[in-house]
Amino acid sequence: MHYVTSYSDIFYLVDGTLAVCRYRLIAVNDEPRQVVIQIDNHCGPEGVLIADHNVRDAVLNRIADRDLHGIPVNMLCLALTNAGTHHVVFVEPDLENYVQRGNPYAFTAEPGKRGRYFERISIHSRDLVVGRARLQTAHSKLALADADLTANLDHA
Repeated sequence: MHYVTSYSDIFYLVDGTLAVCRYRLIAVNDEPRQVVIQIDNHCGPEGVLIADHNVRDAVLNRIADRDLHGIPVNMLCLALTNAGTHHVVFVEPDLENYVQRGNPYAFTAEPGKRGRYFERISIHSRDLVVGRARLQTAHSKLALADADLTANLDHA
């Protein structure tokens, strides 16, 4: 059983121009359990959410701050809808931001070459929840949504 919210609008800026997209959340209770964030480029420049990770990340973080506090980051699935086509992109936490905010992590010094040491941090996955760090998609490649997800997004 899936739970689907109604669409909400978000205003954002693209190169100083006001744009609008809309989003909704879909709770998927089948394995793997996920929260699908569908962002529809409703009244924004064509393809901006697909092409520009800075704009996409800004919109994603506003949605996360508004509606997703406490949800584990590994449960998130970001679906971008543009001109009837759905793309999926992997969401990851900004680990530098996570550490700067004083969240729990373990630090060890790993020996390297020539007497140098490298900082190695370990973070337990249960501590990576929305609200503890910014979310980003900058390092992820977009992929077309599979047939099942496309059907759910089109008919939800």
